[in-house]
Amino acid sequence: MRFLLFIGFLVLSMLVPVGLAQASPQPDLQQAETLIRAGKAEEAWRLLSPFEFELAGREDFDYWLGVAALDSGRADRATLVFERVLAVNPNHAAARLDMARAYYALGDFQRARGEFEQVLSIEDTPPAARQTIERYLAAISERTQERGARLTGYLEAALGRDSNLNSATAGSTIFVPLFNTNFTLGQNSRRAADNFLALGGGAELAYAVSSGFSLFAGVDLKQRMHRNWDTYDSGSADYRAGFQVVHDKDTFRLTVGRNEYSLDHADYRRIGSLGMELRHAADARTQVIAFGQASEILYLQDGSQSYSSDQMIAGIGLVRTLEWSGNPLIFGSIYAGDDIATRRRADGDRSLYGARIGIQRAFRDDLDAYATLSMQQSNYKNLNMLFQETRRETQYDLGVGLNWRFRPDWLVKPQLTYTRSDSNFQIYDYDRTEFSVTLRKDFR
Repeated sequence: MRFLLFIGFLVLSMLVPVGLAQASPQPDLQQAETLIRAGKAEEAWRLLSPFEFELAGREDFDYWLGVAALDSGRADRATLVFERVLAVNPNHAAARLDMARAYYALGDFQRARGEFEQVLSIEDTPPAARQTIERYLAAISERTQERGARLTGYLEAALGRDSNLNSATAGSTIFVPLFNTNFTLGQNSRRAADNFLALGGGAELAYAVSSGFSLFAGVDLKQRMHRNWDTYDSGSADYRAGFQVVHDKDTFRLTVGRNEYSLDHADYRRIGSLGMELRHAADARTQVIAFGQASEILYLQDGSQSYSSDQMIAGIGLVRTLEWSGNPLIFGSIYAGDDIATRRRADGDRSLYGARIGIQRAFRDDLDAYATLSMQQSNYKNLNMLFQETRRETQYDLGVGLNWRFRPDWLVKPQLTYTRSDSNFQIYDYDRTEFSVTLRKDFR
């Protein structure tokens, strides 16, 4: 009988959830409220945030967590938390008012205005709250009517190691079917590994013409130098200009760009592009993106001019913040396009399509990690006479890294990337691994 009772107890202990078998500690919401009202929002945040994963969705907990986030300078986190409160109780006037304050802190004045006006429409809104809202609305009116320029910039330096800086195949010979023989590759066509130093910087000038409409222009300059293989030293200059329109939940951006790339201190490639992007904020956590780009790609040296092409790409994407511990951000996109050969490329035109997914998660306010994975398939049209085949290849790219903001405008970024080009032409079949550590200073 005792044995049966023991077996029954053991089975029950396996079936009963751990949370029911042993009550987990609960945060003191009254203490959090007292801290917030005393101006100690950071302490309230540290008190409540460890319980977010367990208690997210509970109205009273989420409200005070959101206020603690907002008053401690985490307005972006606050919007996510208040969204949960309003999903449970759309009539929670205090949460809606604080959501409006969070949008205001983020500079999203259109959505802030909408939330403030919704609270004003409630008949029993206290007079003191109405006065506060009216002050915010007046401030929004002033700020959205302002016109002016804003200049931002950055400087960065990186040290790293590249296992295949010339994206070359691992073999020293390739078989050429047209001649039915193996050819020995020259030194520059073989895999080369080296350490590198990269320097860069950039600036962007944005000018607000009116509420919701702004112009921008920017430049990015980069130089990469190798320790031994200086023939692969490269430089690039990216110029861009365009305009941005923001209306309610939609943002449209048009960009005209130009890229100039040099190799071994000689002009190598030039790209002119026209890009368009439309972002729609489906809710506080989700953005849907549609994008397209047309590019003219010109290779400038005699040995590579045949690679020149006109390229057109269009795609859609999604960005969403999850309500998990660390509020991870996930993103993904798919695209397709055509690459039209303009200088008699041996492989002819190509169709291409691809996809990209990624995740970014915060471990602390100053530290986050990310991982990305992308794939691109290229299908060429012409039969290559040398290789007696039509070229097909798939490229995979994997990247992982950390962003550590050890000071407000300083960033350290260790990063590891891996590229695999899987081609039916041996000369384009390769692996490449690159590790770098970047130090960046932002100017705002």
